[in-house]
Amino acid sequence: MMLGGCDPIIDIGGAFFPGWIFAAIGGLVSMLLVRQILHWTGIEQHLLFRGFAYLGVFIAITVLLWYAFFLT
Repeated sequence: MMLGGCDPIIDIGGAFFPGWIFAAIGGLVSMLLVRQILHWTGIEQHLLFRGFAYLGVFIAITVLLWYAFFLT
């Protein structure tokens, strides 16, 4: 019960990384793919605050990846 809030630690080549790093990397890659799709379709030019829009997409995808893979 006391360890319910602990961050999952992943061992890669003897180095330990917290799980949120992998969720953030996945969110960044996914956000870049979403940006490319919006650019190819021409929707990107209609976004008012592109920086905030992409930040929101990044945070949403990161949280969804965290919940999907690391929340037990």
